[in-house]
Amino acid sequence: MKVDVAVIGGGPAGLSSAHAIRRANPDVTVAVFERSDIRPRGASFGVLPNGIRALEAIDPALLVSLQRHHTSPEKARRFDAAGTLVFSTDEGGLSGMSQAVKPQLNLAWHSLQRELAQALPQGVLHTQHRFLGYREAADGVQVELATPQGVRQVSAQLLVGCDGGQSLVRNALLDDGPPNYLGVAIWRAVRPVPADWPIDHGWVSYGALGTSSILTSTLGNGTLAWQAFVPWPADQLGVIGGGRRAYIQEGEEGQGNQAAGDAGPQRLARVLACFDAFPDAVKQLIAGTDPAAITEHGQFARDAEQCQTYAKGRVALVGDAAHMMTPTLAQGCSQALEDALELGRAIGCLGPTPAALAEYEQIRLPMASPVQAASVQLFSDILKGKAKFTSELETNRREGFLDRLHAPLRPAAA
Repeated sequence: MKVDVAVIGGGPAGLSSAHAIRRANPDVTVAVFERSDIRPRGASFGVLPNGIRALEAIDPALLVSLQRHHTSPEKARRFDAAGTLVFSTDEGGLSGMSQAVKPQLNLAWHSLQRELAQALPQGVLHTQHRFLGYREAADGVQVELATPQGVRQVSAQLLVGCDGGQSLVRNALLDDGPPNYLGVAIWRAVRPVPADWPIDHGWVSYGALGTSSILTSTLGNGTLAWQAFVPWPADQLGVIGGGRRAYIQEGEEGQGNQAAGDAGPQRLARVLACFDAFPDAVKQLIAGTDPAAITEHGQFARDAEQCQTYAKGRVALVGDAAHMMTPTLAQGCSQALEDALELGRAIGCLGPTPAALAEYEQIRLPMASPVQAASVQLFSDILKGKAKFTSELETNRREGFLDRLHAPLRPAAA
């Protein structure tokens, strides 16, 4: 198989990159290789104003398709670990972001992935293709992928790693080791809203920042996403997958779907044990979740100083593969969309060349690096008890991250 650009990773970063490249230059051929299937998993997240503008600059039709999935979780209830109500509002959510930050999108991770995937022409996205490695030459890149039918070779002019914080492309390109473990285990899932849930629509949390806690948000269509955070010692990291556990655990290390499904009950048991002392509402929420829907991994990040290379030769990194940050600031997806936009713009202007990747790095490095640094610092402050629920909003505003504007992509002249 031959393409101009081979994209590794079929999450939001990889799919939006494919859209941006195709939009900027329809003559450039793109293939996206995702190691798992496209199916519901993960939890909810937000796309902030800067990310929405980046998505609209890539293709306004994509934004329209995603707005159908948006929920406005203004209601919020915060309980301590014993179940005592400590905060309640019907306006602004837990941090004030819902009311104070406009526009934004709140939706399920898999909804964004599915919409971006379905909007690509047939034959662009290839699932069950696991990246094995690459060889770079003066005239291109040879990519090796594992598939159910055997090893597949792909020849490309450029290779783009969009395979997340545990990026295998990054490891092959830079060999800079795994990201830094931050001492927290995370479980995520989507499930039906329990019949006796405290509110019909919005956010509910139990526990406190920096301790064992669980955050939930309704998604519409009768579903709810939950995310559980638990302090987890480094010497027990192997229990939850070690230092190379990817966000999506289906089919990793050559395992098939059955192996991933067999691990689901174990993940469920671990997270349930961590919340054994919490109110029944929390335990029932977790216990009633489909084990196969639960993801489990440690929280990792890289310091901005460790991420000063976004491209080298014919290989580029996008999203968490380039600048892995933390969930704080809620900027991860928005930064990936900004990356995708500028990658597409550079390839549209300069073609599928190393010069285009160098241009991409020159534009994005000074823009993404401050966001990454602020996210990592705020997460550290949370663990030390130095941050508040409103700190995300305050930091985003103070640093001007929400105010960024993006020129729309213009297809390259023939």
